[in-house]
Amino acid sequence: MLKSFAHHCITVSDLDRSVAFYRDLLHMKLERAYEAAGRGVEEATGFPGAHLKVAMMSYRDTSGDHRLKLIQYLSPSGRTRFEARMCDVGASHAEICVDQVQQVYEELTARGARFISPPVHPLPEHPERTIVFLLDPDGFVIEVHQSGPHHEHVVTSFDRGVDFYRNVLGMKLGFTVNITSPGIAEATGFPGAQLKGGRILLDTPDADEFADAHEFIELHEYVRPSGKKRSDIRLCDVGSSHVAFNVDDVQQSYRELKAKGVRFMSRPVRENAGGQESMMVYMLDQDDYVLELRSDPSPR
Repeated sequence: MLKSFAHHCITVSDLDRSVAFYRDLLHMKLERAYEAAGRGVEEATGFPGAHLKVAMMSYRDTSGDHRLKLIQYLSPSGRTRFEARMCDVGASHAEICVDQVQQVYEELTARGARFISPPVHPLPEHPERTIVFLLDPDGFVIEVHQSGPHHEHVVTSFDRGVDFYRNVLGMKLGFTVNITSPGIAEATGFPGAQLKGGRILLDTPDADEFADAHEFIELHEYVRPSGKKRSDIRLCDVGSSHVAFNVDDVQQSYRELKAKGVRFMSRPVRENAGGQESMMVYMLDQDDYVLELRSDPSPR
């Protein structure tokens, strides 16, 4: 059902400021910027009178092109301060892949970027892998690392999360890991941090659980510390984020998933994204994370 990752989306408080950050510090490219309003946007988001400013950013690494969609809600106005901690369910974050984490850390620190900690090695068995958590202008966490580009969801139950993504969405479970190292405690800022997690891949012929040349989702359950379930985070709240998938036919996927009991925020709607028309719909996973399905307009 799921063909590929489309983009990761973040709600920001000031679109111009965020575009400058991702473009000038992280060297992403601004593909297009536009405003979105009207019945389709209102129905999809559930906000009457919804009016959005949008910027599509992109970057390229050894595994291909990747996109980050930044949205500022002009209406309605959501929370302007991102308060969810990394261990809170609902506190998803995006990741970017670089060759030299230490070098990027030093360059961005010299330019005033904020980090949670210096670069660390979270897995003792893989000392060659380094990560660091960068904060964007709104305090949203961006993980900078040497693995493939991916998206992380903090879940209440790793096993329940795997069940949804594998058995409902048809994704593939890659490797699983328990993380208790001093490195992860330093990187997250939580002394004694203990995580249970794993990699979820699209079930395609070239999907390799150990390869870093593919996008994937990481599910992490914080065994310690236990965070809150932030089901009160709305799409218009700064720091809200979601993952979008490309599918062949949104209408058909909607019918099939709805028959499986998946919760949707609306029916599929047509979206004009800066001159590019598509069909899209928002759905919710087992922890109320928003997931987006997208396809070219269907005649049905």
